[in-house]
Amino acid sequence: MHGTIKKPSKTRSAITNGTRLFSERLDLRTPRGKRFRDLVDAYTEALGRPSQITETERAFVRRVAFMQCQLEDMELDYMKTGVCGHEERLEYQRLANSQSRLMKKIGLLSATPGKRDDEDDDIDPLEYARRGGSRLSHRERMGD
Repeated sequence: MHGTIKKPSKTRSAITNGTRLFSERLDLRTPRGKRFRDLVDAYTEALGRPSQITETERAFVRRVAFMQCQLEDMELDYMKTGVCGHEERLEYQRLANSQSRLMKKIGLLSATPGKRDDEDDDIDPLEYARRGGSRLSHRERMGD
């Protein structure tokens, strides 16, 4: 058409636009698939902005969900048999530590639940000393 500007197509992959988790079509209606999808959805929602999640965050969320599924499988195996060898414990520990690091990196895990990592910066050092090294006043500590 004369006088119109043709915009380039912005077709995005199904993974990028969030309709699929993997490049291949997988049936995620299996118990493991449902669990993985639920974890991805929950972790994405926990980031607080599912429609604006970055590709890096999306990749980390999938990895965290994968590690969670692996850890749960290892826990199930232990509960069934009561046996956990040295190598299994090391692998479990590596996975749990890696998962924690990734969760903290993208903001899914803080040192204290429900508290931002930078909240301690708001405390006046003199007030902290007056409180005897406590972040809470005597009244707050006593539950008043």
